Amino acid sequence: MANNAGAPFAMPKGALSFFAGLEKNNGKAWFDAHRAEYRDNVLEPLKFLVLALGGALSKKLSGLRYDPRVNGSIFRINRDTRFSKDKRPYKTHAAAFLWTGPAHKLACPGIYFHFDARELLLGGGVYMFAKESLDTYRHNVAAKGAALARAIARAEKAGFELGGEKLKRVPSGYSPDHKHAELLKMKGLHVTKTHSAKKATEGGLIGWLVKEYAPTFELVKALEKALF
Repeated sequence: MANNAGAPFAMPKGALSFFAGLEKNNGKAWFDAHRAEYRDNVLEPLKFLVLALGGALSKKLSGLRYDPRVNGSIFRINRDTRFSKDKRPYKTHAAAFLWTGPAHKLACPGIYFHFDARELLLGGGVYMFAKESLDTYRHNVAAKGAALARAIARAEKAGFELGGEKLKRVPSGYSPDHKHAELLKMKGLHVTKTHSAKKATEGGLIGWLVKEYAPTFELVKALEKALF
């Protein structure tokens, strides 16, 4: 299969049925019995998606980084249950992240792809700012936050919803009346948009995703400038 945005690629419908089954049978015995189904319908197609989408988006986002491996762009399906009351061993979704910036991937802004049995979620931004980046982010937003504000407005106009943890008050050293006060409060900043999971199983997925993500490109670029 060609690695390009125009390829008639889609996630297999079996991916949705796999996650529907995992939701009802979230245990090692069931997963081991369906491991080949996970590999063939979820993991291997997701690796292709990362490569194809990364190649297409690299034309829009200079320096985009992507790695079609688990713990690269692809998140592990195993849950970390060490500090959680929820001891279910597996996530009931698949997710991937393509990022831009010089730091560890989760400290960088990027493009997020996530689906389960029912929902496809598209995102752009940073889930949580790294502690070492907060001062730089706040300084840059206070001095020149207009580009970031415009980027958020563009994404919201296209149907994306703004999210991210935030402080109750403007951080120390900045005026509560600052024109970018709400941005200064942010501890993470991202936008998301949801579709039916069936959209992931329709042909031409890569080209459709490039168009869907387009309103987030300015946000990713603006966040990279603000953080680094």
